Amino acid sequence: MNGSMPRLLILLSALLMVVSASAQQSNPDAGFVAPTRKQPKVDTAPVEKSGGYDVGGVVAQAVKMKKPLELINPLAPSKYDQSDDISWDPDNPEKPKGIILFGVQW
Repeated sequence: MNGSMPRLLILLSALLMVVSASAQQSNPDAGFVAPTRKQPKVDTAPVEKSGGYDVGGVVAQAVKMKKPLELINPLAPSKYDQSDDISWDPDNPEKPKGIILFGVQW
């Protein structure tokens, strides 16, 4: 019995090594597939860059126009309408308060 014990330990350790070696994959990453991320659709329309401010008023509009005298013509077509250059009374919204000659908005 004394000689069979080391042989049994050697046999068990060899059997354990064979079982553990057969349980491992040859390539550890063989079964792994990384998930792919879907790329979002990007709109490639050009973006207008704003100057950050808007120059307005009757004087600025007259400089931009080909016919600035149409601003004071009461029979001028509606494309020369300057209703946005009128300042209104905050207490009475139906009553105009004045005309904006030159204004800057940002």
